[in-house]
Amino acid sequence: MLEMDTRIKLLLFLLINFMVFGLKDFILGTICFALICILSCFMGQKKIVLKYIVFYVAIVIIQEVCAYTPQAIETILSIFTLFIRVMIPVILFASTFIATTKVSELIAAMYSLRFPRSITITFAMVLRFFPTFSEEIHRIYDAMKLRGIALSWKNVFTRPLLLLEAMVVPIVMRSASIADELSASAVTRGIDNPDQRTSFVQLKVTPKDIIVLVSFVIAFVALFYAKYQIYGRI
Repeated sequence: MLEMDTRIKLLLFLLINFMVFGLKDFILGTICFALICILSCFMGQKKIVLKYIVFYVAIVIIQEVCAYTPQAIETILSIFTLFIRVMIPVILFASTFIATTKVSELIAAMYSLRFPRSITITFAMVLRFFPTFSEEIHRIYDAMKLRGIALSWKNVFTRPLLLLEAMVVPIVMRSASIADELSASAVTRGIDNPDQRTSFVQLKVTPKDIIVLVSFVIAFVALFYAKYQIYGRI
């Protein structure tokens, strides 16, 4: 499995965003998607890649079917499916990035790249908030099932207010509690200390990282050159 430096992955993520949003053409966009699939496979995320390939094919099929629908529906569906098709490569690499990167590595990389301190701290809090929040959502749902008000179509139509109350109130209360706990944890760890921070995580750029980054830069230039040759503009 290919292990990459977190800073290189951040740079690749920015580069991939420029690529996919600049290459909305089906052929060039598909080539870009294929390159990201190959990279994600090398990073050990074959199952995720397979799911996104199936999703990508489904979106392409829907785009083809749109041509046989009424004009108004075709316009709406075409815009919607185009947006999803363009976003799939970005979401794929983001999923791979999250699956292969520890929070401590990401924070160390952001400090190393001289990200503004306010952005780094906010990002660290967000990354620690959502996993905890996801666990709380599962606990709330289990509690709702024990009370006989599980999220189902029957309860949505027969007891919508009770269902809404059982979901919203605990979520709001637990969100506030989680935010307080994370704030206290961050202050305890000295996150508000203005001095230069140190880290146990040691980041190191290897020749493999450079090869991958250079390969994507070359692909970036080649694809945009191909776009210029086809359409006469970048």
